[in-house]
Amino acid sequence: MAEINLGALEDAVLAALQAEVGPQVKTLATYQGDWLEDLRQEGWRLPAVLVMLSQSRAEQVGARSYDLTLNFTVLVAVRQLRGEAEARRQEGGAYQLLEGIRRALWHQDLGLELLPLALVGEDPWLNTQEFAVYAARYRTAAVKDF
Repeated sequence: MAEINLGALEDAVLAALQAEVGPQVKTLATYQGDWLEDLRQEGWRLPAVLVMLSQSRAEQVGARSYDLTLNFTVLVAVRQLRGEAEARRQEGGAYQLLEGIRRALWHQDLGLELLPLALVGEDPWLNTQEFAVYAARYRTAAVKDF
């Protein structure tokens, strides 16, 4: 199998998300950092969809062969001054964005030599009167031969 390039994976995820939810969001980017601090400092224009590589792990499966597992999180942040229920349920809210992310990513290989993306879970990370932040966790894998 071909070399897995993390930058290419991020770019492919961004392209798929741009096609599906791009018109609904004001920020679509890769991200590594303290999301809560950046949310408080208004580091992004909201609604925002951020792609964060969360883990890569290799497991030897043969003398010169490894399974490489890649996990990433897609963070959805929505601001709504009418309250957290509106931030979740309104047109362009967190639930609608999560649905679009599922359509864009779930069971897709994004044109890369890897297993189709599997949805691992979706979790609320923050719900306040002003913000709704959800995380969609995805996993994929590839074989690396030496």
